[in-house]
Amino acid sequence: MIGEYARRTTTVITVVVLAALSILIFIDVIGRYIFSSPLPGSIELVEGFMAVVMLGSLTQATYSREHIRLEFIIIKAPHGWRTVLEKLSQFAVVLVTAGIGWGLFERTLSLRDSGDLTPVLHLPIYLMAGFAFLIAVAAIMVAARLLFSPDSSALPSGESNHD
Repeated sequence: MIGEYARRTTTVITVVVLAALSILIFIDVIGRYIFSSPLPGSIELVEGFMAVVMLGSLTQATYSREHIRLEFIIIKAPHGWRTVLEKLSQFAVVLVTAGIGWGLFERTLSLRDSGDLTPVLHLPIYLMAGFAFLIAVAAIMVAARLLFSPDSSALPSGESNHD
């Protein structure tokens, strides 16, 4: 339940941020090439928005099981081993997302302690890192939900298997 809520919330945030990123880049390009005046702080905002889009996409890819997998091994394995391999695959995803989350958590604390600000807009960098950490937590919750689901071979939302 919490993992599903986290995934849906992250998906909405990612879509909104991606749309805002597109508009931001469009305005920046128009300002830069037509008016010779780029949007102040656009590079800082693009970097922050890209972190959100990348981590939000990771959450959705994990949920849809469309991340990098060695399906050729799973397909050739006997049926009994498929479940074991699926669980090992999901465990690896949990470890990777937990590592990303831990790294972002430590980076957020480090940036908060240093008080670093973005050069143009003077925004606290730790706020951006903290927001990225929250999205990484959503990815961890989704990965853990899939790991501990009773039927690891069932695809989310009744999607069909393309094997």
